[in-house]
Amino acid sequence: MTYRLPSLNSLRAFEAAARHLSFRAAASEIGVTSGAISQQVRKLERSLGVDLFRRLPHGLLLTAEGAAYLPRITRVFDDLTAATEEIAPEMNGRKFSVGVCPRAAAVLPPGWPLARRNLEPHVRERVATADLHEVKAGAIDCLVRLGGGDGDLERFEIARVADASGREERLCLICKPGLAHCLQNAALIADLRGLLSPKTAGEIVDVRAEIG
Repeated sequence: MTYRLPSLNSLRAFEAAARHLSFRAAASEIGVTSGAISQQVRKLERSLGVDLFRRLPHGLLLTAEGAAYLPRITRVFDDLTAATEEIAPEMNGRKFSVGVCPRAAAVLPPGWPLARRNLEPHVRERVATADLHEVKAGAIDCLVRLGGGDGDLERFEIARVADASGREERLCLICKPGLAHCLQNAALIADLRGLLSPKTAGEIVDVRAEIG
């Protein structure tokens, strides 16, 4: 059977841009420039002969054709990922290796994130480390730690918490810019904020006691 299909790169660019309604956010997720995403989407639109987006001064809107196309393309990528993981578990692209520094572990629930059932689809393993170079080298996908990170890495401040000494510090998730807006990071950030956001700075003294 002969398949007449657009390029995989253009489909991937469209799927990410359509989810975020942003070329910039799609570029950050995939790890390319926003110009490259725009080019790939234009290439896809030319090959299909239809417009998938309305390009507005401050963002994107899906056309009727784009809105109809998105859920089916997303399902295709989900199916491809699942099929790949079944025969090659080490290529599990949907699960992260999460670094957790010892000081952050002390203020998080025991076993986080592996003990969180809602994170099972997103987390492969937990690694005890505070070394940002492991993120840069790709040994881990992201790092949760107290304190900030290098300027060339994406950093999400989740909350301000008190460590064992009572000193208040920032709890951060740090990753490469290309992974900043992916589904795995979004799930980790949402879980952390769900645990910690009800408490404001100054009220959090012993997080283990509050959320354990």
